[in-house]
Amino acid sequence: MTLKQHLGGWLARRLPISAELLRELRFEANCWWCRLRSRLSPSHHRTLRRLRGKKGLSLNVGSGGRGLPGWLNTDAVGHPSDQTFLCDVRRGIPLGDGTAARIFAEHIIEHLNFRQELPSVLGEFHRVLETGGRLRIIVPDGRRFAEAYLKGDRGLWSALGLEPLPADMPTPMAMLNHVFHQGGEHHFAYDYETLAWALKAAGFAEVSRSAFGASADPLLAIDRREHAPYSLYVEAVKT
Repeated sequence: MTLKQHLGGWLARRLPISAELLRELRFEANCWWCRLRSRLSPSHHRTLRRLRGKKGLSLNVGSGGRGLPGWLNTDAVGHPSDQTFLCDVRRGIPLGDGTAARIFAEHIIEHLNFRQELPSVLGEFHRVLETGGRLRIIVPDGRRFAEAYLKGDRGLWSALGLEPLPADMPTPMAMLNHVFHQGGEHHFAYDYETLAWALKAAGFAEVSRSAFGASADPLLAIDRREHAPYSLYVEAVKT
């Protein structure tokens, strides 16, 4: 552990706020700092002007340092190894209407507030997609975790990749809480019905359930294998 981490841990134990709130404040401060840097960066603005004139973009939302070659990889915080520009989708996507052919969002939207943030983000996805463009969203499958808990079936937990359960999540209820909250990082749990409703409310008329590694657009079949056992795969097309 570094000196900075030691000092951070020492300070966190003495602040009159919870560890979850502290993490949230640190994340938001980092987002704010990245937005400020972008506003002050001439190269960032040059890149945005160039992107606004492009069509057929492949947009990877929340790349998290795992950028895809040939894609426009974005995140709310800096990952200079793979990122073309900083973009906090909660505050809009700085692209023109109909500029993206496809959008990939893997394990991102569960980190958004369902009522206050998700509608505008999905609306932005719909806006920047071209007609016929496809959105692929991957989230933890809340229904499968709930069924495993309610049925008390170890086989269902095994299919989720959680048999045995983690040592620090020793019971099904503990694991359920972790999936739905993840220490305050997750803000909502989805099943297909709920995600399809949100997508249709954002303007997507064509919504369908997909599967790991399967897409009508082969360029979107790039899911991370480690998420496969417990994920829900949904695609929506702008018509």
